[in-house]
Amino acid sequence: MEFIICLLIIIVLMLFLYIFILKREIKRIANRVRNVRNENSNTLINKELEEKNLVNLIREINNTINEINKKEINMNIKTEELKKMITNTAHDLRTPLTSAIGYIELIQNNNIAEGKKEKYIQIISERLQKLSYLITNLFEFSKIISNDNKIEMKEENLIEIIEGCIANFYDDFIKENRQININHENNKIEIITDKSLLTRAFDNMIINSYKHSKGNLDIEIIEKNGEIIIKFINKLENNKLDIDLIFEKFYTTDISRTNGDTGLGLAIAKEFIELTNGNISAIKEDGLLKMIVNIKKIN
Repeated sequence: MEFIICLLIIIVLMLFLYIFILKREIKRIANRVRNVRNENSNTLINKELEEKNLVNLIREINNTINEINKKEINMNIKTEELKKMITNTAHDLRTPLTSAIGYIELIQNNNIAEGKKEKYIQIISERLQKLSYLITNLFEFSKIISNDNKIEMKEENLIEIIEGCIANFYDDFIKENRQININHENNKIEIITDKSLLTRAFDNMIINSYKHSKGNLDIEIIEKNGEIIIKFINKLENNKLDIDLIFEKFYTTDISRTNGDTGLGLAIAKEFIELTNGNISAIKEDGLLKMIVNIKKIN
């Protein structure tokens, strides 16, 4: 009997000791969490007691801290991108706007000949079109940064999308005695995509060819191993082009940025293609720039 009583006393004492150690560990964890919050610290919490529930609790807290750290790093990156965008935008937008205002002031001069007025109006139109293109790119880039793109994936005809994009820029190419040639075997290729995002991506790729090449643009569409391969091919006019940076934000070979290129067009194309579950790459080959888009075909 005495043995049983002693055993019970020992068990009770051990339980009290265990509860005391457990409460102390919980208090330590609570203090560490408070310090993380108050000091904005990213230090993870270590475990000092091998108790299953506490170990799970510490693991979840550390996972939360890691997620917060990732979001903070991502936010800092986006902030830097926004700062860079604002810096680049100041010059990019001011140049065509100042030029257009200057020509408007010239037109308001009654001594200007009618022929010159028509020429100035054409220049103003070109400057405003460039301004519109820049604003559109900057708006789309801001949406990418803020993750504000609403994606609606559904069945679409790829050929119809590409032909619509070609029609948008057909006249621009023809005016310079250039052509957009499309080569495909089927008139209908079904894919799952967001038509609006994919259209904007293709538009930017065609604009890039128009602005940075003087020759034709060839578009080849190939079906292979359950994938659709779309190649945008044009003559490479600038040998300084770094193929590894071509899809990077703000990359442009025009350091002075006098042509109004923000370096966002292809970066936006890449983002939109990836958002629609495709991928894009580029190669330089035999004096040609080849941008290649891969999209899964509907089985």
